Amino acid sequence: MEITWIGGSCFRFRGRDGALVTDPQTSGRTRRSTFPKADLVALTDPELPPGAERLVLPNHDGRDTYVAAGPGEYDVSGVYLHGIASSPPPHDGAARTVYALDIDRVTVALIASLKSEMTNEMLEELGSAQVLVVSADDGVERVVKLVNRIEPNLVIPYGRAENGRISWMNAAKALSEAEPTPETSISVSVSSLPEPVATRVLAPRAA
Repeated sequence: MEITWIGGSCFRFRGRDGALVTDPQTSGRTRRSTFPKADLVALTDPELPPGAERLVLPNHDGRDTYVAAGPGEYDVSGVYLHGIASSPPPHDGAARTVYALDIDRVTVALIASLKSEMTNEMLEELGSAQVLVVSADDGVERVVKLVNRIEPNLVIPYGRAENGRISWMNAAKALSEAEPTPETSISVSVSSLPEPVATRVLAPRAA
């Protein structure tokens, strides 16, 4: 499986048979030639604008892209997706969806917001995850705490860059006591999973 960061909370997870894209509305892409290809789209935020299917290209000729817009189980082109409802944030804003996805026998937990703490019930439903892709925008301490609870093999933090602060790099340094070099993509297989936990970071893909 290959993981690419398109931008925002938009990632592409590409396996041997199928590909999944998350939150294409946040990618910043406006030219069709730069849209990612996918069999399945997963939306983490119910407040994202509609039209996700128009911001991706079909991964296979003659097969439309399926949009998963919330909790449930989805199985498309060899990509298994399980959406779990998160707790609403303590103040305003709608509850987001946390996803567990399985591609090429590698299980990924995708968490686009840590404004609300993951409950034990949510983590139990999420199950074990070999790879954790998590937003660091809500604080490095929350990321570190979640990593200790999930205990993945590989952590990939991401986020925004504001006022010279790069949230995901701060989280990466806290987890690994070093500053990883951003990569254009990360390939993961069952046989290549690191042990103990490793931290790697992605650079948003240029259009």
